[in-house]
Amino acid sequence: MELDTIICNCRGVTAGMIKEAVEDGAKTLEEVQEKTGAGTVCGGCLSEVERLVEEFVAEGTNN
Repeated sequence: MELDTIICNCRGVTAGMIKEAVEDGAKTLEEVQEKTGAGTVCGGCLSEVERLVEEFVAEGTNN
């Protein structure tokens, strides 16, 4: 997935913004929501946001 792909249309949050939040210390969906606002309006992207958080956290622990 491209990092400029918009994941949360309501808040305009991209995959890259989610990755940055994880790199800045967010390790859970709730922490990423707090940093980015992703998934806090309609909730339609929550499953994708959560999947990306898990993926980026796992990448960080493998480096």
